[in-house]
Amino acid sequence: MLKNLPHFVIAIIVSLAACTPEEEQFTFEGDATLRFSTDTLFFDTVFTQSSPQIRNVTKRFRVYNDNDNAVRINEISLEGGASSPYTIFINGRPGSQFNNTRLLGKDSMLVLVEVNIDPQDENEPFIVEDRVNFVSNGNQQHVQLVSWGQDANFFRDAVLDCNTTWTAGKPYIIYNAVLVDSSCTLTIEPGTRIFSHSQSFIFVRGTIEVNGSVEEKVIFSNDRFDERFENAPGQWGGIIFLPGSKDNIIDHAEIRNAEVGIYLGTPDNDTDPDLIVSNTRIENIGGNTVLPIGGNLVQPGFGIIAITSDLYAYNTLINNCAVNTLGNYAGGNYRYEHCTFANFSFDFFREDPSVVLADNLVLANNSLLVADLNVEMKNTIIWGNLSEELIISNSGEALVTLDLANNLFRTPNEDLAGNDNILNEDPKFFDPRDYVYELDTLSPAKDVGVDLGIPLDLDGNARDEMPDLGAFERIEN
Repeated sequence: MLKNLPHFVIAIIVSLAACTPEEEQFTFEGDATLRFSTDTLFFDTVFTQSSPQIRNVTKRFRVYNDNDNAVRINEISLEGGASSPYTIFINGRPGSQFNNTRLLGKDSMLVLVEVNIDPQDENEPFIVEDRVNFVSNGNQQHVQLVSWGQDANFFRDAVLDCNTTWTAGKPYIIYNAVLVDSSCTLTIEPGTRIFSHSQSFIFVRGTIEVNGSVEEKVIFSNDRFDERFENAPGQWGGIIFLPGSKDNIIDHAEIRNAEVGIYLGTPDNDTDPDLIVSNTRIENIGGNTVLPIGGNLVQPGFGIIAITSDLYAYNTLINNCAVNTLGNYAGGNYRYEHCTFANFSFDFFREDPSVVLADNLVLANNSLLVADLNVEMKNTIIWGNLSEELIISNSGEALVTLDLANNLFRTPNEDLAGNDNILNEDPKFFDPRDYVYELDTLSPAKDVGVDLGIPLDLDGNARDEMPDLGAFERIEN
């Protein structure tokens, strides 16, 4: 005890204690508890880790000591111990348990939590829980850990087997790229979900058949489900159709959050569509990296970019793209019926029009690629927040044939005013900021279309004998 020590030793001990800053002196009071930045750490959907090449998911929270004095945290541990799917990192060190961690007064500590979920052979998502326990000054506190696990089919730099079929159930996760090779077909059934990692692409040299339905659409999107990634452009590469690809169908699909929605580069000697897109939404398209695709340098931000190709699209909505919702370059043969191409610069500073129809394309070496251009467009809306949302680029060196009738365009080009086209009248979409492009009741696009033999709209609603323009038929209550 101190009373048995010489007086000068006691004086030294008292002097040293007095020199220790208050925030470094431990408090052992029972009311000196910790505070946490969250009581529950959610990981959204985490795909099960069937390959060591697939990254884990890491999140973080902070531990605060609001007391003036330091607190000794006797134990920080995962309740599930070493067998937990979670790993915690304290001061950069991974583990499942840490003892005697000091937290200074009025200071905080960052805790990283990593999750790696084993496959469970289930089609539906499942919940994986644990908690991080903290013991200090006799107090027991915790932060709950909650993840939704999802078994999945993983592909990394894969050439798919010929005549492959993807089905609903376990989603398909793509890392870097998959290729549908020449003379091969990938069939995708209703309700199938395809999630791609950053800068990962689906390349098609053969044929892809996407057979969604109104009730069970085929989803192409990114593999991050955190709230900030839900509508974030540029989270994966896109769908790329290469020379030689033909007989492609994308029906009842959603293509979201990519750098390029669809790149179609399939020049040939006929006018038959190499791709038919129908009943499909393409949205949130953009990015920061120029993409070397098909021998061209492609700026990210095109909903559909088609170069010297043949395409037919109907009942298709393309919106929120950094460059063009639709770009037809260097000629080709194109038909658009009951489409909505809309851009409002909600997520981008945008200078390019929503739609470009061009018989030419400037290549990376500054040479000009020119070919005949044939475009048929009917019952379609082209709109946005720019004064000119439709540009027709004619080099004068190729044959350009345009059949544009019964459309609504935002453009100062008065030459397009004939053929029952409507110029510069707001179509009055219901709520484009919330991705709702149905027409409001006072829309000038109501009941002014012609019957094109497309009885249902994008949502599966029946069109009447006086169909509306665009992808949606206004349904009056």
